[in-house]
Amino acid sequence: MLKVLGNGLVEIRLWSGREMGETCSNDQEEQRQVSEEKRESAENSRLSQEEQRESAEDVRLSQEEQRQFAEEMRNSAEQTRQLAEEVRETAEEVRQIAEKVRQYKEELRQAKEEARQAKEELQKAREELQQAKDQIPEANEEARQSTESA
Repeated sequence: MLKVLGNGLVEIRLWSGREMGETCSNDQEEQRQVSEEKRESAENSRLSQEEQRESAEDVRLSQEEQRQFAEEMRNSAEQTRQLAEEVRETAEEVRQIAEKVRQYKEELRQAKEEARQAKEELQKAREELQQAKDQIPEANEEARQSTESA
């Protein structure tokens, strides 16, 4: 080993085999540690890239799900608009039917009133008929007496 001393002299020292072995062993251990650190770094880098790929895939899937959800919402909104239109049409039909029912009820009420009046008139006519029938024997008697006196 060479060592430069402060006075400009160089000290040369010979290493023993043991010292040399220890130095080599230390160098090998350092190289092994550096290699291990490089392997770990490479593995970490690979894992990081894999995580990034998975994250990118998750983002893509999430975007696809969002796109599908948005499409479903658009379809749902269209169906809702169509149903609302059908409800409006049905409500109009119901209003028209209700108006017809109201008219039919009014016509029925009038028909009942007319039937009641007709029934009263029929009853009066029956009473008048009965009175007329009751007067027939008397009128016959009067006519017979007037025929006998003449």
